[in-house]
Amino acid sequence: MISFLLFVLFLTVAGLAIGTLIAVKVWYSLPIFLFIIAAFCFGTFWIGVLFGAAFFSWLPVFITKFIIILFCIGLVIYFFRQFHPSYGYFPYRGWIHWALIALFFFLIGLEFASIGLSAWLLLLLLPIFLGAVFGGTILMGKLKVLYRGSSVFLYLPLALFVFLAIFKLL
Repeated sequence: MISFLLFVLFLTVAGLAIGTLIAVKVWYSLPIFLFIIAAFCFGTFWIGVLFGAAFFSWLPVFITKFIIILFCIGLVIYFFRQFHPSYGYFPYRGWIHWALIALFFFLIGLEFASIGLSAWLLLLLLPIFLGAVFGGTILMGKLKVLYRGSSVFLYLPLALFVFLAIFKLL
C-alpha cells in the first residue's frame, strides 16, 4: 500500500513536471497539445507496464529506481543544455526530446511492473496523471503572471525532475 501511494505521488509530480514543461513557452495550441502530450506520456507508461510485466518482472526494484534517478538527472542536463527556457522546452523541430520523455515514462512503467502492482490500477492513475499535467500547466501560467519580471521560475520543470530523482532515493 505504501509503495502504491509513493508511486502515485511520483507519477503526480512527473505529471506536474510535464505540465510545466509544456507551459513554459507555448508554441502550440495548448488544449490540443496538452491532450496529445498527456496521451503520449501515459501511453508510453502503459507500454512500459506491459513490457515490464511480460519481460522484466525479474528486474529488481532497486535497479529500476537507480536507472530512473540517472535518467531524471540526464533529462535535466539535456533540457538545460539544449533549450533556453524563454524559448520553451518543446521546439518545433526535432524528436530527441520526445524520445527522451517517452523513454522516461517507459522506465516508470517498468518500475510499476517490477513493484508488482496490478495493471488495473492504471485506470485509477490515468485521471490523476491528467489532472497533474493540467495542474502543472495552470501552475506555470499563474507563475508567469505573478512573476513577470523574473525568469527564475522558468526552471521549475527542471527543479521538479531533480526532485523526482531525489524522491526515488526513498
